[in-house]
Amino acid sequence: MRKIYLHKRFDSFLDEAVVLNDGSLMPKTGIIVKNDDDVTKATKLGYRLLDCAVDDNLKIKDVNPQLYVEVRISKLTRGKELHNNLKSIRANLIADQADLCLLNLSDDNECNNQIWQKLEQLKITGWVKTLGIETDKADALEALLKNIKFKPNVLRLKCEDTDLLTIAKNNKLQVEIPVKGDIAALAEIADKYHTSPMELVLYYFNQKGIIPLVEASEMIENPQVNFNIKSADMATISQLFVKLSV
Repeated sequence: MRKIYLHKRFDSFLDEAVVLNDGSLMPKTGIIVKNDDDVTKATKLGYRLLDCAVDDNLKIKDVNPQLYVEVRISKLTRGKELHNNLKSIRANLIADQADLCLLNLSDDNECNNQIWQKLEQLKITGWVKTLGIETDKADALEALLKNIKFKPNVLRLKCEDTDLLTIAKNNKLQVEIPVKGDIAALAEIADKYHTSPMELVLYYFNQKGIIPLVEASEMIENPQVNFNIKSADMATISQLFVKLSV
C-alpha cells in the first residue's frame, strides 16, 4: 500500500492516509467518539479520523477543522418518519461538516435506495464529501450497488466477512472495522515484536489494508507500526476479527 502523509510530520502512523476510489484521502486509523471528552483526548493524542453517530451533535470540526469526521446514520423506517429523519440528518451532517457519511443498511432495499438518493444529493451539492455503507449483509449491499449513481467510497464491517470483503475488493471500497474482542490475549505475540497488543492490532489491519476504528477508552499515544507481522502470527490474530463459518 502506498503511504500518503497528511501533515509535515513523518514519524507517526497517525499521519498516514489511504487513497479512496474517488482520489480523496482518509486517515489510516480512527477513534470512535461519543462525547466531547473523547474528542478532546483523541485530538490531543494526534488522531485525525473521528467516528461518531449523526445524532451525537459533537461539532468536532469546531475543535480542529483539519480533523476527518466520519458520521454514521442508523437504520431508518419508511414513510413520514423517514422524511422527517432525513431532514434532521441533513441538518446535522451540514453542522458536523462531515467528510464521510455512512449509511447503515436495513433489510428494506427500497428504503435503502431512497435514503442513498438523498445522500447523493448532499454529495452533489457539496455538503458531504464522501459516502459509505455500514452492513453485515452481502445481499443488501449488492442490491444497493445495482441502483446507485455514486459508488460508496468506504465499507464498514463488524468483522472480516469473506463475502463482503470480496464485494469491497471488486468495487474498490475501502474497508474499515471497529476493534473489538480480547486484545489483551495477544500480549504474547505482541512481546515478540516488542510492542503493545493494540499496536499489534493496528499494524495487523494496516498490513491487510483495512482501517481500524478504536474505542476512545482504548486509544494509545503515538502508535509506532514500523514492523512486519509474520504470516503465522497474522493467522492467529485474525481469529479475533474473522467471521466464523456456521
